[in-house]
Amino acid sequence: MSGEFLEVTRDKFIFRVKTSYLYHPDECWVKNDDGLVTVGVTDFFQRTVGDMIYIDLLEIGTKVAQGDEAGMIETIKVNVTVISPVSGTIKEVNDGLKDNPQWVNGDPYGAGWLYKITSDAWETEKNGLLGARAYFSKMEEKIKSEMAKK
Repeated sequence: MSGEFLEVTRDKFIFRVKTSYLYHPDECWVKNDDGLVTVGVTDFFQRTVGDMIYIDLLEIGTKVAQGDEAGMIETIKVNVTVISPVSGTIKEVNDGLKDNPQWVNGDPYGAGWLYKITSDAWETEKNGLLGARAYFSKMEEKIKSEMAKK
C-alpha cells in the first residue's frame, strides 16, 4: 500500500482506492474542492464492468438530488446507471469522455472523472459517504464474493 492509495491484489488484478477521496456505496468517488465536488467511478467499478464504450452524462445546469440518476455508462458487458452521490447542480462534465471513454478504465481517479457539481448539502450528505478505509473494506468483501463465483 502506498500513501496515496490503498491497494489489494486478487488474481491478476490490483484494485486501488484513493485515500484522499470519499466514496458512495454505489461505486462513486467524490472529491470536494471548496464546494465544487468532482465525481467519478471507482477502480473496482471500472474493473468489474469492463471496457467503457460510451458515457452519457446530464447537461450542465441540471439539478440532482443525492441518489438521482446522473448519467449512463455503456461497457462491453453491461449498461450501468451513474448515480449522484451528492445533491446539487451540475457545473461541468468531462467532455473528453465523449471521444475517450476508456480514460475511465485507464485513470478512474484522474483523467476519467465524470462531472463536477456544486453541492447543496455537503455538510449533511458527506456523513453518508465512506472514508477510504471503510470503502476499502467493503470493496474487499465484494472482491471475495466475486472470486467465490468463479
